[in-house]
Amino acid sequence: MFIFKNKRIFSVLYFSILLLDIILKLNIDTISFRLITKPFLMISLLVYYIINHKEKSKNKFLFMIIALSLFLVGDILFIFKNISVLFTLGMFSFVLGKLFFAFKFSNQNDFKLIKLFPILSFCFIYILIILNIVYDKLEGYFFPVLFYLFVAMLVLQFAYLRKSEVDRKSYLIVGLGVLFSVFSDSISVLHVFYSEGIFYEKVTVILLYGISQYLIVTGIVSEKIIKKNKNLYEDNILEI
Repeated sequence: MFIFKNKRIFSVLYFSILLLDIILKLNIDTISFRLITKPFLMISLLVYYIINHKEKSKNKFLFMIIALSLFLVGDILFIFKNISVLFTLGMFSFVLGKLFFAFKFSNQNDFKLIKLFPILSFCFIYILIILNIVYDKLEGYFFPVLFYLFVAMLVLQFAYLRKSEVDRKSYLIVGLGVLFSVFSDSISVLHVFYSEGIFYEKVTVILLYGISQYLIVTGIVSEKIIKKNKNLYEDNILEI
């Protein structure tokens, strides 16, 4: 378990496997090999989180475990993306995983609606642009894709709202991870419903997705909660 306790060694291992997975997809792309490399990424993040987390809320710890487990299931199902039923189930697993990320990012701090206007505007324009591009080819997938994009934006909003609750480093790392996830989702949707191979999809989707999950997990592990009343940091939130 030493590998997972040392962030540098774990990072080298994680990105080595990510690179290997990309190489296999580009040059071999056989199911048997990728059933090993792709799930290993999420399994390694699960183990890393379980070993290093400082979460004091059992609920939020459980939210992270469920989220990562759902992404693991989705990763496996997407390997068989040519089978429409498995593709749909994979999308459903990812949507649920994103929802549990949103649950984890949520907090009880008050916020003014006016502060949400920029991020809400961005989310609305983003969904409008993506749907406008792919609308003609969505057919029966309109509502699933709309819901998928909505949930992706929901996660972004909750990540944005962490600003008043956590330390700057964790906030920026997780926020960057969520943005990478949005880029990955965008390219994936455009590839499936607009133009195959767009933005070098075989590389960029996996790379951005892998980086996003790494940043989100490591950012959550390192987070310190701001206690406003005492102007102190706490390693993690109190039990809720």
